[in-house]
Amino acid sequence: MSTEFVASTDLKLDTVVPSASQKLPNLRLLSFSDLATDIDKFLSAARLSEKKAAWLKLRDLTAELKSKSEGRWDPAAGEPWHLTSVTVVGYQGATNQVIMKVDPSPGVTIIHGPNGSGKSTIADGIRTALAGSTKWWTSVEQKSSRSKLEPLWEKLHAAIDAEKTMAEVVLSRRGERLALSCLIDSDGEVASHDAEWTLPSGEVMSVDLRETAWNHALAGHPPVFAYADIERRVQQSKDLREYIENLLAFGGCFVVLNDRVADLSEKSASAKKCIDDAVKEAKSRIAQVDEVNGKLDPAVSVGVVNWPTWISDIDAWLEENQLSDSGGFLPQVTDKHAEILTAALARTGDAFLSIDASPDSVKRKLANSLRGFHEHVMDLESPGTECPVCESEQADWPLRLRKSVSELADLEPLHLEAESSLIELKRSIETEMQQVISVLRSSTVPVVTSQELLDRVQSRADGLCQVLERYGCQPTSVARNFFTELRSLLETRDWWRACVEATSLSAFDKQWRLKRRAAIEDFVSAWRENAEVAGEYQLWKAVSVCLKDLTGHLRDKRAQDFTALAGGRVKALLDDAGIVLEDVRLTTQRAEVRVQNPAGQPLSLAMLSAGQRNAFLLAPLLATIESGPFGFLVLDDPVHAFDEIRVDRLAAVLAEIASRRRVIVFTHDERLKAHLMARSLNYNSWAISRDLETGVISLESTDELWRMLIDDAEYIRALAPKVSVNGYLNETQIIRGLLRQAVDIALHQAVVRNALSSGRDVVENLASLDSCQNTLARFDKAEEVIIVPDGSKHPVREAKVRCGVYLKTWNNAVHGTPIEKKDLKSEIDVARKACMDLAGS
Repeated sequence: MSTEFVASTDLKLDTVVPSASQKLPNLRLLSFSDLATDIDKFLSAARLSEKKAAWLKLRDLTAELKSKSEGRWDPAAGEPWHLTSVTVVGYQGATNQVIMKVDPSPGVTIIHGPNGSGKSTIADGIRTALAGSTKWWTSVEQKSSRSKLEPLWEKLHAAIDAEKTMAEVVLSRRGERLALSCLIDSDGEVASHDAEWTLPSGEVMSVDLRETAWNHALAGHPPVFAYADIERRVQQSKDLREYIENLLAFGGCFVVLNDRVADLSEKSASAKKCIDDAVKEAKSRIAQVDEVNGKLDPAVSVGVVNWPTWISDIDAWLEENQLSDSGGFLPQVTDKHAEILTAALARTGDAFLSIDASPDSVKRKLANSLRGFHEHVMDLESPGTECPVCESEQADWPLRLRKSVSELADLEPLHLEAESSLIELKRSIETEMQQVISVLRSSTVPVVTSQELLDRVQSRADGLCQVLERYGCQPTSVARNFFTELRSLLETRDWWRACVEATSLSAFDKQWRLKRRAAIEDFVSAWRENAEVAGEYQLWKAVSVCLKDLTGHLRDKRAQDFTALAGGRVKALLDDAGIVLEDVRLTTQRAEVRVQNPAGQPLSLAMLSAGQRNAFLLAPLLATIESGPFGFLVLDDPVHAFDEIRVDRLAAVLAEIASRRRVIVFTHDERLKAHLMARSLNYNSWAISRDLETGVISLESTDELWRMLIDDAEYIRALAPKVSVNGYLNETQIIRGLLRQAVDIALHQAVVRNALSSGRDVVENLASLDSCQNTLARFDKAEEVIIVPDGSKHPVREAKVRCGVYLKTWNNAVHGTPIEKKDLKSEIDVARKACMDLAGS
């Protein structure tokens, strides 16, 4: 089921009435240009170089952010938006779909109804759709559901058993349309918030409001005020500070700048901490390396590593502390490596010479092989009778072989020496020689030794070792050939230089430093990765201090402007009580508000009455709404605990605001409705009701109150053509009483309008009118009070002449005086025309 009401279809968006309040400070959202201007002032006043650098960094950052923001689509910029429609579905108490269309031109729209009729549902729906949140405009700490401090009166935003919960508003301005739709889940939390912006060209685009200043504009210039919500939220000084600070409207640019400084400061601090932690770990690891290596060779000293407070150039620091070289650990080569290898080569050469010096015969040359062959034959169970050499039948060939071997016994020591020397040479090749080659090949610095020499030595050594592996370490001719080639390389001056170079590269102190470098490798990596950002740590600390100075300056300056604006509204609402807002100061923790009583003495906020407190909280919002991007103001129950004077004073303020924007008031208070209707030249009135069983919310146009009373009189006349003889008042008396009340209300409105247009005191004029006890006297007094230009018809006089004797008749009917029934229809017509005469005043 859908209920729709239309306030007006005549859009007058460019109707702007200048007022004195526009000459007061403008608390619009701060721009990057505003921030840059103030930063330049601080920069020019700075004396210390560190301070100048910090302010310059802040200015450059502001310029960078400004450049990035230029050309960005932001609905919070430009002319104010006007509310044109509201839709709620399954929201709070609305079980049906409620569509509310609003005249966006300046004026007042009154939605009047009893408690529980759905007024707050629509007002909250507007706020939820605008903000994309069911929370307050400002950030509020959410209590745990298990906490005893959980708010008792928090609203449930999803209607019970609602299939869909949605709140939507449509805003417009000069050919543009902004539709904001908020979908709410069954838990009452916002599931999605969509913004669709239609440009004058007809192009439609989706906007992520979180990337714009929209939410900052809502916090700084909240277009929806609900006293019950504010009163519940603002309980402590810190709450009041938060409420007022948001109204100072620092805005998106300041928040972006603040967040950017915080982000860069945090990154710089994090980078520095990473380096500091790496330094601490590196110091510990170097201490361990020094302790171990110091014990290995106490005679060697490598010096202490210098750790300055901050290392600005890592390469220079590494060079200074002889930590530039890096790489894997190398086997240590000493002079003994060359000595051991040279000795093994000499011994092997001597062994071969000893064998060569023995009598030259084939048998001697093959002695070693024959000995091995004999051992193999002895291992056979049956060697047979065929000689394996000549293939003849020689049954005794194993015996002959043994005899030949025994005759070579004098050569065995020579061969054993050769075998032993080759074993030693092979070991020296695989250890000492390979270590030299390994050091030279693994060096991270250029070496003098040619790679060709190392390749040739390696090739000959590999050949010799392969032969020795295959045939055993026997002095075979193949082994001798490889040995001779290898020896010719290892006994050169080039190889000697190679050994000297390897010894230098793998010196103990060098290995110690390599171990040190390995111990600090994580630190070096951390420095290279973070030094650029960490190097600005002190600068960003100074920038953060500058930003705090800027924040304090802006807060103080804007607090002064806020005091001037809010003070004017406080005076308008509470001047009769002598309550004056003297000063507002904000600290990081609390709000310091100075208020004076009629005697000029300081007054505690706790001493304000409920109505005065409501007016005091409402005044700041009424003072700052002019500066925001919203051409409308929504008030929900703004006259809580207000007396008659306070109601009229608020109506006067709202009427003044309504001359420049649409003011939508949700109220159950008949007084506020009557005062607004009397003071407002352009207004609409609607009655709101809610079916208690179905939850269906309905809205009906009520127009002026006097018109409603006359319509009621007409209905009664049509339904009761005959006079009743029962009851205290008969139908004729009721009709005439309604006519008298309608005319009196129209007279009241005429006095208010004329007083406003003439600049007279409304309260004084109304008090003069209300001092008269009967209708005729009130007409006379109104004719006296209302001033019209020379030559113009006096509306009261015209109405009085039109009503004639009926005024006395209607007045008597109210007091129960029986009067003969005549032509009631004519009386109703006369009353209607008289009211129209008065309404035209």
